[in-house]
Amino acid sequence: MFKKAQKRTNYWSKIRKKAPKVPDITCPDIDWVVNQLEKAIGKTLTQTQFKKIERKMEKLRVTNEQLRENGVYWHDACKETVRDLLGKKKSSDTPWFYRSSLD
Repeated sequence: MFKKAQKRTNYWSKIRKKAPKVPDITCPDIDWVVNQLEKAIGKTLTQTQFKKIERKMEKLRVTNEQLRENGVYWHDACKETVRDLLGKKKSSDTPWFYRSSLD
């Protein structure tokens, strides 16, 4: 009984170990951009203000990419886990949790 529980724990640990980092919360950054744009309504946006907004938006783009990669990782991890549980053949000879993210 204990070995079965340990096997599940090890299996889950391998999945989580390979998981990409979850990015920080982005709501404050989005709020900041919206606030800056609201302040600029009816006024001219200076180059400095534009650059600040642009940097913040690029940070949000990177965070969005990280979230997307995270979703793909967990989708594939769940798919392979279900295959393992159902005893179906894996899509590769290498276990999914040992494959690189580029495969």
